[in-house]
Amino acid sequence: MLKNILLIFTVMVTTVVAAQNSTASPYSLGGLGDVTFRGNAIDRMMGGLSVYADSIHANINNPASLGELKLTTFSVGVHYKNTQLSSVEAEENVTSSSMDYIAVSIPTKRFGFSFGIMPYSSVGYRLQSFEGLDDDTTSDVLNRFEGNGGLNRTFFSVGLPLFKGFNLGASFVYNFGTINTQASRQEEGIDFGTYIANSSALSGFHSQYSAHLKLPLGSKVSVDAYGSFSPEHNITSKNEQTYFTRSLTTQDLGSFQEVDLASRDLAEVNLTIGDELSYGISIGQNKKWLLGAQYTEVNSANFSNPFISINNIEYQDSSRLSVGGMFIPNYSSITSYWKRVAIRAGYRQEMSGILINDIPLDETGISFGVSLPLGGFYSANNVSGFSNFNIGVELGERGVNEAGLVRERFWTVRAGLSLNDLWFIKRQYN
Repeated sequence: MLKNILLIFTVMVTTVVAAQNSTASPYSLGGLGDVTFRGNAIDRMMGGLSVYADSIHANINNPASLGELKLTTFSVGVHYKNTQLSSVEAEENVTSSSMDYIAVSIPTKRFGFSFGIMPYSSVGYRLQSFEGLDDDTTSDVLNRFEGNGGLNRTFFSVGLPLFKGFNLGASFVYNFGTINTQASRQEEGIDFGTYIANSSALSGFHSQYSAHLKLPLGSKVSVDAYGSFSPEHNITSKNEQTYFTRSLTTQDLGSFQEVDLASRDLAEVNLTIGDELSYGISIGQNKKWLLGAQYTEVNSANFSNPFISINNIEYQDSSRLSVGGMFIPNYSSITSYWKRVAIRAGYRQEMSGILINDIPLDETGISFGVSLPLGGFYSANNVSGFSNFNIGVELGERGVNEAGLVRERFWTVRAGLSLNDLWFIKRQYN
């Protein structure tokens, strides 16, 4: 079994790292890029609720929920995103796709634990501008700015049922990744352009702590309350910078010079990630319906990166409000498969914490989807009936097409598998 776990983890690391770039947004040049992970497929269909917890799904954002887990769960998620970029002058469509997460969650008699990996943020942009187009005495100059890479997270989480209805949990996370940026200048009639290339290797640890409380209201309905806190932490950025020239016709390099960043105290810098607090509440009936709301706030106003400083970008505290729910017509229906399908929907409103040209970058989205049961019904010898395929759509927008900015309108298809098995816990019947 240990060999299988190590094999799964190796596949997870190589798969997610290979699928790191999952954005084509010009706004990914701010901070550590676009935050692409906000929960598993079930959470995202309900606006990003983490207060949701049950015995057969692993909630990656809520480690305390692992105390409720009864079946070993393998979770994987992917997405495809189509974005329409519009400014005052032009429109363009771009697409991106990526692996969202891979996780294995395992219950034991006294606690549940989980490990996995996900691309947390992604950088992927190409911007360009021309100079001298209206001046006949000046050659046209093309300026181009590009970026790629992002931040990945691998985690180990544990959830402990302290007493009936109350769970505590913790996640321990290692952050790693690389962000590459490049600025170039090409003048008309000159074959060799000038380039500045930056590379930042990111690494660091942080932790998250959560609590989950379930209070019964009568025989069927219950109220769930959730709280989570992640302390302020640092991410180390080890930087390199080079200047070089390159031929447009042959792509041969001309002059090449590596910049001495150590003399400017920029070879290694610490990026401060502010503390994050999240809390939510829901009401519902197990395997029937749920309504919930959640609020998250991050102290991100003090973020800065002295190695890559962009004049028109500033930072403020960020926040996110999520509202969502689900409904299952008849979880145990024998006559109709579709009555066992869970219907989910949600809404989120988010302040990203980034200001561009003094305009805050806000985002809104609505989401909906279904969880399709896989396999048959649960019995002592069959736990596959609790596995499901989750698929949903999110529609949203962010930014404005004024003050030199771009409005993004997007639709995203998200799919996730949640596969169940029974490990470590002795079967009661054969």
